[in-house]
Amino acid sequence: MLTRRTVLASLSLIVLSLFNGCASYQLGAPTELPFESIYIRPAGNESFAPQAQALLSANIRQAFIRDGRVKVLSDEKEADIVLEVTITDYIRQSAARRRDDTVSAATYNTTLVAQLSLYDTNQGNFLFQNRQLKERNNLYIQNPYTAAATDPTGFVKAEYDGMPILTRGLARQIADEVLSPWPAKTDASQPIATETEEAAEVEEVATETE
Repeated sequence: MLTRRTVLASLSLIVLSLFNGCASYQLGAPTELPFESIYIRPAGNESFAPQAQALLSANIRQAFIRDGRVKVLSDEKEADIVLEVTITDYIRQSAARRRDDTVSAATYNTTLVAQLSLYDTNQGNFLFQNRQLKERNNLYIQNPYTAAATDPTGFVKAEYDGMPILTRGLARQIADEVLSPWPAKTDASQPIATETEEAAEVEEVATETE
């Protein structure tokens, strides 16, 4: 049969565990980052993605500016970190065929692939290097082969309209990759309680309640 002291000790341990769990949990991105400013190099392009380089560079800057947790600087030497992004691949795959022409595609799946590296100018080393991200989008073609000899604009227009969507989504991923993984800083003057210390606190609470 459980004694009153045993029950109180168990309840106290549960309460302490809940408080410890809440203390270590943080909703969303951490409020403090290990850097305050960033320099974003113009994106490189090793693929055949049309107009992607300038669009991605602009969208990355806007993503960091909208987030607001780090300052986007124009001088690389003054920044805490330097971000380098290179578009490495652009993939187009037919997803569906036209009913009246099984050779011609009605929709395409497009994928934009980029590698990014983050350099810490204060420490003189990479925080991460050659990390790969992908963004996908669907292109919907309206009669792309009608009068193809004189007006082959169906696919070209769809690809032109779809590239801003791809680069905007990829830019958001890049900003999240740089800003999200960092753990919040802890106060070194307040060490985390060990299991032995927690057990002692539980015993003390149980004794006081008797």
